[in-house]
Amino acid sequence: MKKTVIKSFQFSCLLFTMCFLAILAQAQTIGGTVTDAQTGELLPGVNIIVQGTATGTATNADGEFQLAVPNLNVTLVISYVGYVTQEIALAGRTNISVEMRIQPLLGDELVVVGYGTQRRADITGSIGTVSSREFNQGIISSPEQILQGRVAGVTVTAQSGQPGVRQTITVRGPGTLRTGSGPLYVIDGVAIDNSDTAPAGDGFGMSSSTPTNPLAFLNPKDIESINILKDASATAIYGARGSEGVILITTRQGEMGTAQFNYSSSVGFSSIANKIDMLSPAEFADFQNSRGRNDLDRGARTVWLDEILRNGVSQDQSMSISGGTQSAQYFASAYFSNQEGIIKGSDVERYGGRIRLNQRFLDNRLNIGLNVTAGRTNTNFAPIGNNPGVSGDMLTAALTLNPTYPVRNADGTFFIAEDQNMNPHHALQFITNFSEVTRVLGSLEASFEIMEGLVYRVNVALDNSSGAQISQVEPHGIFRISNPLGRLVDGRRENSNFQTESTLNYVFGTQNHNFNILAGMSYQKFTFQGRSFSVNNFATTEINAYHNPGIGNSLTIAENRPGGFAAQNELQSFFGRVNYDFRSRYLLTATLRADGSSRFGDNNKYGYFPSLAAGWQISNESFMENIAAISNLRLRLGWGMSGNQEIPNGITQQLINISTGAGAGHELTPGTVTPGITFVRTNNPNIQWEVSKQTNVGIDFGLFNDALYGTVDIFRKVSTDILFEMTAGVDPIAPTSSFWTNLDMEIINQGVEMSLGYTQNIGTNFTFDINGNITFLDNEVRGLPVSQILTGAISGQGLSGERVQAILNNQSIGTFFILDWTGLDSDGINVFRDVDGDGNITNADRIVAGSALPDFTYGISTFFGYKNLDLRVNFNGVSGNMVYFNDHNGRFVMPQLYGGNNIARIGFDPNENPANSAAASTRFLHDGSYFRLSNATLGYTVNTAGYLDFIRELRFSVTGQNLFTITDYPGFDPEVDTPRSVGGITAAGIDASRYPTARSVIFSLNIGF
Repeated sequence: MKKTVIKSFQFSCLLFTMCFLAILAQAQTIGGTVTDAQTGELLPGVNIIVQGTATGTATNADGEFQLAVPNLNVTLVISYVGYVTQEIALAGRTNISVEMRIQPLLGDELVVVGYGTQRRADITGSIGTVSSREFNQGIISSPEQILQGRVAGVTVTAQSGQPGVRQTITVRGPGTLRTGSGPLYVIDGVAIDNSDTAPAGDGFGMSSSTPTNPLAFLNPKDIESINILKDASATAIYGARGSEGVILITTRQGEMGTAQFNYSSSVGFSSIANKIDMLSPAEFADFQNSRGRNDLDRGARTVWLDEILRNGVSQDQSMSISGGTQSAQYFASAYFSNQEGIIKGSDVERYGGRIRLNQRFLDNRLNIGLNVTAGRTNTNFAPIGNNPGVSGDMLTAALTLNPTYPVRNADGTFFIAEDQNMNPHHALQFITNFSEVTRVLGSLEASFEIMEGLVYRVNVALDNSSGAQISQVEPHGIFRISNPLGRLVDGRRENSNFQTESTLNYVFGTQNHNFNILAGMSYQKFTFQGRSFSVNNFATTEINAYHNPGIGNSLTIAENRPGGFAAQNELQSFFGRVNYDFRSRYLLTATLRADGSSRFGDNNKYGYFPSLAAGWQISNESFMENIAAISNLRLRLGWGMSGNQEIPNGITQQLINISTGAGAGHELTPGTVTPGITFVRTNNPNIQWEVSKQTNVGIDFGLFNDALYGTVDIFRKVSTDILFEMTAGVDPIAPTSSFWTNLDMEIINQGVEMSLGYTQNIGTNFTFDINGNITFLDNEVRGLPVSQILTGAISGQGLSGERVQAILNNQSIGTFFILDWTGLDSDGINVFRDVDGDGNITNADRIVAGSALPDFTYGISTFFGYKNLDLRVNFNGVSGNMVYFNDHNGRFVMPQLYGGNNIARIGFDPNENPANSAAASTRFLHDGSYFRLSNATLGYTVNTAGYLDFIRELRFSVTGQNLFTITDYPGFDPEVDTPRSVGGITAAGIDASRYPTARSVIFSLNIGF
């Protein structure tokens, strides 16, 4: 019996060994690579498991893997956080290439929020996210450009086509009357000030240049993601500065794994995207000759606009190194870019670098991070500005100068225009205008895990910028340009922002209840100072005055008085937030922030900004288990308050002016006049924050395993206590010219945001993704305590002091308020509608003629990938807005043509009387709707496996930017944001000789090791 048992055991062991050997005989080792489907980037740490077993592995730092499988007919399950899980049948293959597709609404995706991150599934506020894979491509000189058309409720508009110009971002509509307010930018946890970093230049009788974009120091290729906090439940954690939205910029950092080196290079070619349809030289000459003005035909046929245009060449070089271990990570980058403008004399050069280090100690409980970004921006400005006035600038001269004049005289010198006009080449010849800005942003952060789930974090940051603007005109004899003996204006500006923050974050929970509690304090100090000097009448032309101002031999108080300013303000804040979820179904977020600002009156130093939001993850409920089609369904409700403190420093205080003029003085002591001192502004210690209250209802959904996904948000934002500088009705006892106060009125923005996307893989080789967003917005002013506030200044012959917009009750900001033009009478004179019926045309006959704010904005993005080839195409557009064509009004009307200037075809009407006035009216108001192919990128990622294994990534691409625009607008571009405010009151949608938009083609190479 015993032997039988032993033999049976031996037989069983033998049988088991034979089966095992048989299995081993069938087992195979397979291998492959895993990459990102959109970028071609190799992905480390991807999990590969044989379906139905525990057998698996993960990709190494180079995105490669090897795995022993029982046979070549098994199916592999491939998963990676943030990507769609795939099931791939081997079907006899021993080597496979896998492309992972981003999971759009994956619940475990981490999203950056104020003072931390949250899982996407736990977010209760309205937050838009754009990752680096989705950024707009092309010639990008600032981070805002990569967002245009990408996020519902976010509008991005360029002030002009000048390289490096500032972009205007509006989140859910304008909530204030004043210019200069916008969203708060937070870069890697540092809340920056977005003030100008250089002063404006001198226009020398034409128009001053616009300062460059303050964010130009940041390399867009260093950005990992941008998150936009839109509703008050998300922005309230930033309190006094969150009412216009918050934009969180997160830069790249090192990751654990083998060191990586990345290099990207691109070269671009730009030309004008659209020209204004001017009368041709022959048409101009024919008209003048037909009316007997042969003297206006000088024989040449010159297209002056072409004379100042060029094909701009741009280049961009960027490199980075990164890597790390479990306890230390590093990232370093450097970049250089140069962008030539399409108008001669304009370009921007940018270069800089960034270092980000993280080191962990004490078993990873202590983490210390250093992040330093430095950039230099050098800009050359063409003699073109935002307000050319009656005299015009180089661009207006190129548009309107008699096209029968020659460019040069017979001796080769530039032709000097007659009739008090200007050959545009003279502006380039005599005027130099450039800026130099250096900006450094550095932060040091430390976090310590006191106990499990309890982390204390402190950071200290410093943001410094130093900028100079140099404007010089050489001695000349040109009528349109002032200072014929020469002039130099040298302006300097320095900004400093110091920030320190401390937070305590405790995360804990049970099986059903989870808490995330945050408490913190913040302190920021902002310092601004500037100075300027000028000299006149150069003694020589052999050297430039900006190199040696001593060549100027005229200094007078009237023309060369030195200027300067200094300002400082501080912000002290305390904040807290509680996130709670019950069984991953019911979510609650409560926030409170208290801000104290030195900008406000003694009676209102502190403001308090609460918010409350709730979420219901409906798809996690038991009654949803059998509805397989719905993979995600979440309802969000939010309410909150945030503030706006973006006002000039010291406005709560009394302002005086010192003058040496005769009779200047004010009675400080009864019966005594103090010479030289006059009161300018009355103090007001009761000034407080503008307050924005916002309610948001949102639904997030995903169908068919999130192949179809989307979001719908309904919002209402009400801004109150509007800050305003009164210039009438101030204290009659202490008369001054202005008085700051809070107006008891409302600015209401309400609307609907919708985004919808669909993504799908077809087989293993083809993938596509299409998504779009649309925003419907209604803006309205209520409770305005005056009948109207005129704004929207325009310029041109006979238009001095003219205003075309007004702030009115029950109308939107940006409302056009002008005369209603009905045509020309039999004598060729304007006819306007007599609204009040009194028989006279006055300002009382002005009508509300539309708004610069569109009824809706939208964006469409598509991605197609086939094997190693991919195509991304982005569109954006607006509808329902109006644009006032200032050049049509001031320069392109028949009286100008009769006077010997060229005009655009839209203004040509032989029936118009030469003496007809150019009064502002609906005649010059145009539909600003457009649909634009903003950029398209075709790329190819080379599979280097087997012959160039040392190359991790090799990608070629070509991008077309601003390829076409469908619009009825007759100007250069319907996307208009020319500054036209009056007294700091916002204006929009006025087009005045703006630098034209470029169309570009860019060729790029990306290589990684």
